[in-house]
Amino acid sequence: MVLISNNEDLTASSGIINMPFLENIYHSVMDETLMDLGRTVTLHLKPEVEQDVTTQSLPAPQQYNPFFGRTPVPQANTRNAGVKITPRDVQYKAHIVVGPLKVSEDTEGIGDLADNEARITLVVEALPHLEETISIDIEGRKYSLEETRPHGFSVRRYVICFLKEIQETGPPSPDITIG
Repeated sequence: MVLISNNEDLTASSGIINMPFLENIYHSVMDETLMDLGRTVTLHLKPEVEQDVTTQSLPAPQQYNPFFGRTPVPQANTRNAGVKITPRDVQYKAHIVVGPLKVSEDTEGIGDLADNEARITLVVEALPHLEETISIDIEGRKYSLEETRPHGFSVRRYVICFLKEIQETGPPSPDITIG
């Protein structure tokens, strides 16, 4: 491979622009808008699975049969006996854009969002939680995480997340009059 010299001419640069100052301005404006204008999103993380000694020490549940009077009734009506599953959620402040959003005639750009898509901006410290995310709840609607893009002025301090809406039913209502 041969490295050919480029045609850049950066001689007009004087070096008088204080780049750390501009970085601090960008960082403070983004943090201020997240704090004041940001709305809360809930990240539903993978549940924590741990040993449950109380159900593990019980005898295996038996199927109740009314024709045999002495068959034991199940003591634990749970699946995964011996395992305790703890759901985990975490909340962040985010800039939220929900589709549809058409920006000029650009069909592949970052600004185009379909009816079932959304885009949020979080702090980069949310990346470990984003890796464990099952779904994201934005104002009662559930989304799956499609893509993440870290961004910033000169240091990547924020992450843009592209989301797609999913149709997920919630737990059934205890009220039998509600469908």
